[in-house]
Amino acid sequence: MSKFLSISEVSQITSFTPHTLRYYEKVGILSKPERAHGKDRKYSEKELRQLKVLKTLKEIGMSLDDIKGFFLEGCILEKIESGENFKPPLNKRIRILGTHLVNLEQKKKDLEAMIKLTKAKLKEYETLLGTE
Repeated sequence: MSKFLSISEVSQITSFTPHTLRYYEKVGILSKPERAHGKDRKYSEKELRQLKVLKTLKEIGMSLDDIKGFFLEGCILEKIESGENFKPPLNKRIRILGTHLVNLEQKKKDLEAMIKLTKAKLKEYETLLGTE
């Protein structure tokens, strides 16, 4: 991508509304894009990459606080390219994802227990219907 994109173009590409994009910028999840003539946002490939990762994190059910922590130290790829130490932020992301996975596994166990109870109750009612 050689050109910059407007907020409406990015909204169409990512399915995030302009309001949501501004909100993510305001709360520090999304880095502030450049501005054309001091007002209109100009999104680059960097912001699009960040939004793709953000979308994935939302799809896996990560909280906005965890997503913010995930992005707090910037882009890992940029750190690698510039020769910066990328291991501390990468380790932080691994911890965040690991904790999230543990939470998902617990939710899975809880759902499985609820499904088991629901099936038992359903079977009980079906049995009652069969004995009338």
